[in-house]
Amino acid sequence: MSVDAATKNVIRARLRARVQNEKQQGQLLSNLDDFAETVRVKLTGLLDTNQFWNFSRCGHEDIFRTCENCGASESFSYRCNLKWCPRCQQRLGAARRNLISLWAKRITQPKHLVLTQKNFPVLTRKIIKWHTVQLAKIRRSKCFAMVKGGCVSTEITNEGNGWHLHAHMLIDCRWLDMEQVSLTWGKLVGQNFAIVKIKDVRETEYLQEICKYVVEGSELAKWQPHQINEFVRAIRGLRMFNSFGTLRELAPQIRQELFAQKPPSPICKCGCGHFIYEDEATSVSREIATLGKPRRKPHHSLRICGVEQPADGADAGTRPML
Repeated sequence: MSVDAATKNVIRARLRARVQNEKQQGQLLSNLDDFAETVRVKLTGLLDTNQFWNFSRCGHEDIFRTCENCGASESFSYRCNLKWCPRCQQRLGAARRNLISLWAKRITQPKHLVLTQKNFPVLTRKIIKWHTVQLAKIRRSKCFAMVKGGCVSTEITNEGNGWHLHAHMLIDCRWLDMEQVSLTWGKLVGQNFAIVKIKDVRETEYLQEICKYVVEGSELAKWQPHQINEFVRAIRGLRMFNSFGTLRELAPQIRQELFAQKPPSPICKCGCGHFIYEDEATSVSREIATLGKPRRKPHHSLRICGVEQPADGADAGTRPML
C-alpha cells in the first residue's frame, strides 16, 4: 500500500469515528454549548490572545491518547479549564464542592455570609485586587474575632446598571454582630454602611451559593461583546476563591482524602500505563510515519494487574498470570 493510500485510510477512519461519536451524543447542542458558542462569536475580533484561542478549541477539538506499548489510541474532547468557560464551569465547580463539603462535615456552626458593595461603571484588575484586599482586612477585624475559618468566593454580575462585585462566605462561627459587620465592611469599601446578609446553614444548600461560578454561563452570554471582553481581561490570572483559618489548615488533609477517592490511573488493555497525549494533526502524522515499521519495544515498565513489571529482559515465569 502506498503512503498516499495509507494516509487516506487513516483520515477516513478518523472521520468515521468522529461522525459516530457525534451521532451518539445527539445532534442538538446543550445549553452550555449554546452559551459558549455565543460568547465565542461575541469575542471574535475583540480578544486575540492564547486564552481566547484555547477557549475556541474547547469542545470542538479532540485530544488523542496513544499507548506507548501497543499503539492503541483513544480520543477525548479538549477542555480549556478557564473559570469563565460555560463548558468547564460545572467540572471545576464540582472539585470545589467536594473540598468544601468535606470541610463542612467537620464544623457544627456553618454560616453563609454575603458582602455587597455599590456598583461601578468599569471593571478592571485593579478593582478586583482591591476587593480581595478588603476581604482580607475584614477577616482580621474585631467583628470577625469569633470566626474560626472558612472560604470566600467572589461573584461578578452586570444587569445593565454597572458591575456588581460581591462575595459569598462560608464561615465557622457561632454568632456574628451583623451591625458591626455592615459598618466595618462599608468603611472598607468607602461607604457609610454596606448591605450584608447572613444565614445559618446546616444542610448542603449552602454549596450552591458558595460554589457559584465567577459568572453564570447564561448571564455571560447575555452581555454585550465589549462587556465580555472587559470581564475576561479583568479576571485573567486572578484567584476568585480563597480559604482561611481552619479550612486552610485542613485543606492538605482534605485533598489527601479526595485524592484517595480518585479512580486509579488509566491502563491500556495491553497492561501499559504510559501514554502520549497529542492533538489530532500530530497524532495522524505520527501514525502515518509509523505505518509498516516494526513497533519499537518499550523501555519503560508494564503494569500487569496493577503491578509494575520490567518491559525488557524480564523472566516470563516471574510475571503474574492474567
